[in-house]
Amino acid sequence: MLNQEVFIKEFENHEFLFYDINWWPLIKVQVAYQLHLKNGNIFKLNDSARCFSDVAVKITLKDRLNFFKQNFKQNKIVKNIIVTNSHNRISSASNSKVLTNPYTDPFIDYFEKLKIDYSVFDYKNEDFFLGCNIKILKKIYLAQVKNEFNKNSEIKFKLKQFCDFLTQQYGTDFKLYNHLVENIITNQAEYFTYFNILKKSNVKNILLYCYYNNTMMSIIRAANQLNVAIVEYQHSQVTSNHFAYSSWKAMQGSGKDFFPSKIWAWRQSDAEYLERQFQDIKKINYIVGGNLSLELSKKTKKIKTDSQIRILVTLQGTGLPDYIINSLDRHPNVVLYLRLHPRYTQDKEICEMLKLKYKEQIEIDKANSLTLHELFSFVDYHLTNFSGAAIEAEYFDITNIIYGDKGYLCYENEIKTKRYLFINNQNDLEFIFEQKIKYESNTRVEKKDICKLIKENFN
Repeated sequence: MLNQEVFIKEFENHEFLFYDINWWPLIKVQVAYQLHLKNGNIFKLNDSARCFSDVAVKITLKDRLNFFKQNFKQNKIVKNIIVTNSHNRISSASNSKVLTNPYTDPFIDYFEKLKIDYSVFDYKNEDFFLGCNIKILKKIYLAQVKNEFNKNSEIKFKLKQFCDFLTQQYGTDFKLYNHLVENIITNQAEYFTYFNILKKSNVKNILLYCYYNNTMMSIIRAANQLNVAIVEYQHSQVTSNHFAYSSWKAMQGSGKDFFPSKIWAWRQSDAEYLERQFQDIKKINYIVGGNLSLELSKKTKKIKTDSQIRILVTLQGTGLPDYIINSLDRHPNVVLYLRLHPRYTQDKEICEMLKLKYKEQIEIDKANSLTLHELFSFVDYHLTNFSGAAIEAEYFDITNIIYGDKGYLCYENEIKTKRYLFINNQNDLEFIFEQKIKYESNTRVEKKDICKLIKENFN
C-alpha cells in the first residue's frame, strides 16, 4: 500500500507559488487522489508528450468580442447560490429520467419552503452563470494563464522537482507533471471567471459540496477574495482515510483561500474531527445540521416475499475482493446491487463483466438509478469498504457489512460496539448469509431545527 504521508511530510512546508498563491492544497489533494487510484490498481493517467501549457488556445475575433460583451452583462440578482452537479436517475413516481443531486436537492426544498432567494448553478451542465457566458470567459482566461505559466520558470522547476520525487517514491509510471499543470492552470482560469462574475453580483452565500473538486476550489477562492460566505455540505463519512479531510498542517504562504469559510457537518463528532484537521490552516465555522437527506426522508420497508438475499454494494472505485465475488457461486440466492461512486466510476467495467457471468445475481441499473433511500426500502444488507452510505443505511435499519483495512479504520468504533459487521474473508461473509446475522440499529438521530440553521446562514 503506497502511503500518501511520504510526499506530504516531504513537501507540506514548501511553497508552490504561481500568481502569488501557494498551490499546495490543490497539489496535495490531486496527488493523494491519484495514489488512491494506484493503490486500487486503477491509475490510468496518460503521460502526454506535449504539456498542457504548450497547447495553444485558439481565440477568434468573435471570441474576443463575446468576451468584451460580458463586461456589460447585467448579472442576475440573487443572494444565495447552490453549486451542484446533477445526475440522471429514474423517478419512481413517473418512471422517467430526472436530474437530481442527493447533497444539494434537500437545500432546494428548504429554500423553497422558507422562501429564501436562491439560484442553482449546475457547473457541469450549464454554460452560463448569473447571466454570464462562462465558456467564453474561461477560454480567454485560459490563454492568459497558460502564457503566464510558460513565463514562470520557478513554478515549472518546483513542480518538476516534486514530480521527480513522486516517481522515485511511487513508481516510474506515476508521472503527474502534466496532470498537475493542467489542474493549476484550469483552476486559475476558472478563478478569474468566477471572481469577475461574482464581484458584479450581490451574492452573499454559496452552498456547495466536495470542496476539493477543482472547479469547487476555484469558486471557493473567488468567494473568499470577495468575502462571500462559502458553506461546504458534508457529503460522506469524514475520517483520516479521506485525503481531503486529513493531514493538514500549517503551510507557507497564501493557501487558505482554497478552503470554505463554513462546513455543514452531519454530527457533532464530525465537526470536532474536522476542526482538529483544519485548525492550523484556517478558522472554519461549523454548522451541525445533520444529513438533510435523512431529515427529509421517510422510513419505508417492502414486505419480503422470497428467499433472496439482496445486498447493496456501494463501490469506491477500487473494485471488490475476490472472496466477495466467489461467494456468489456458493449462494445462488444472493443478489448484489452494484452502485457506482458518482465520481469514481472506474468500477463500471468490472460491474459489466460480473453481470455477464452471474446474470440475475447482479443488478446494475436499479442500483444506480434509484436513490439510496429507495434501495434501502428492500435490500437486506449494505456492503462497503468505507462509503459514508453506511451512516444512512444504519438510519434505515439496514445491517452494514464492512470489509478491508480502510473500512475497519473508518468504522472501528461501530464494529467494536457491534453496530456494524466486519468481514476478512469468504468464510466470514458466508457465515453471515447462512446464519442470517443482522444487527438492529440503535441509532438515535437528534432532532435539529433545520429551518433555524438555514435562516441563520442563508437569509
